[in-house]
Amino acid sequence: MRWSIHKPLTLIGLLLTVSAFTAASPSKITWRTLATTSFTEFYDSSKGIWSLEASYPETILALQGKEVFITGYVLPVDNKGDIYALSAYPFSSCFFCGGAGPETVMGLEFAAPPGRLATDAVKTYSGKLILATKPTNGFYFTLTNVKPFTP
Repeated sequence: MRWSIHKPLTLIGLLLTVSAFTAASPSKITWRTLATTSFTEFYDSSKGIWSLEASYPETILALQGKEVFITGYVLPVDNKGDIYALSAYPFSSCFFCGGAGPETVMGLEFAAPPGRLATDAVKTYSGKLILATKPTNGFYFTLTNVKPFTP
């Protein structure tokens, strides 16, 4: 008789425990993986300039809209410190300043204002990966709802 009362509660507790351990944790993504993206030059007549269109391999497309984490160098994008990017390389070699390509930088949209972040600080962040084949004024890769992450 007692077991019949405790049996449903035991099963519910077991299910909650299993679901806590199987909750989807962010997938690791690397700069090497992002480097498999190819880019094709095209003329953007709306802006009157040549630009690049990204072509993502299936391994990256499978991560679109998924939680991922990545480690890189923090780069301020504006002088107020409100907009940041993460780069495969430090500031002196980054996409904006050096000869690296657009696959080496990722926009960061933080879940909460991060405060001032040191340039070239090596950080690991998690967030939802957003891909843009022809970004209008942004990045080909963006993490949204960004939070610090410890692998």
